[in-house]
Amino acid sequence: MSSGGTRADNGPVNPSSATRWVATGAAVLAGGATLVATSCAQEDAGATRTAAHARKWKRVFYDDFSHGVRRTHWGKYSGQPGGDPGGWWDPSHVVARGGILQLRTYRDPQFENRWVSGGLSSARALTQRYGKYRVRFRMDAGKGVAGIILLWPTADHWPPEIDFAEDGGRDGSRDSISATLHYGAENHQIQHGVRADFTRWHTVGVNWTPRKLVYTLDGRRWATVRSRHVPAERMELDIQTQAGTCGDEFAPCPDSSTPRRVDMEVDWVAAYALNR
Repeated sequence: MSSGGTRADNGPVNPSSATRWVATGAAVLAGGATLVATSCAQEDAGATRTAAHARKWKRVFYDDFSHGVRRTHWGKYSGQPGGDPGGWWDPSHVVARGGILQLRTYRDPQFENRWVSGGLSSARALTQRYGKYRVRFRMDAGKGVAGIILLWPTADHWPPEIDFAEDGGRDGSRDSISATLHYGAENHQIQHGVRADFTRWHTVGVNWTPRKLVYTLDGRRWATVRSRHVPAERMELDIQTQAGTCGDEFAPCPDSSTPRRVDMEVDWVAAYALNR
């Protein structure tokens, strides 16, 4: 499957049709969960952890964007997402202001007024086999603008893929996210969903261990996947937004209701290695 797009000065970028709200192939859909989450539950940025937890995980990466978007940490996306003719990425749409990362989507005059978005990859600083990831983020409401936080194979093939926070922008309300394990040549999926107001700040995460994924929201486990299809290869962390394609039911393009600018904002990112 063609990936499309590039990372600025960093080789090919991962995004494919897999990062869309619904991809082709068989899907195993789990019942959606409802979680009333509180933004103060931050289990990973300075919160006290149990001795057992500390022994299991070792923090190997942290960025609060107080020094901007560091080239040693991140590669920015550029070009067209694979499988999404309505989308486009440009490095200028990835900025940091006041310690907050912003992935900005808006009609860009430099690209004939088309909708342009931002995305970035941790491949320069962080690739590992198994790990724990936490990202504190929020996203503006806006139909036709997707936001995805995911793990992608370092070898840059697809599948597998682990999306642990995804909103395809179908209605733009940001009242839920999905988490999806993509596997197999026909893109089989194990998918779960959780409801919360993601226009407000939340901390999303995944604990990735052999044959197991645990999805978390504000420090609370909301879904678990146990499967032999859980990846066992090195992966990177990617964060991206993108405009959808007109006529696509599940990942539509922006319309007259979409704000002039739709941002995903990220406060901090933390990653941990699994102690052996």
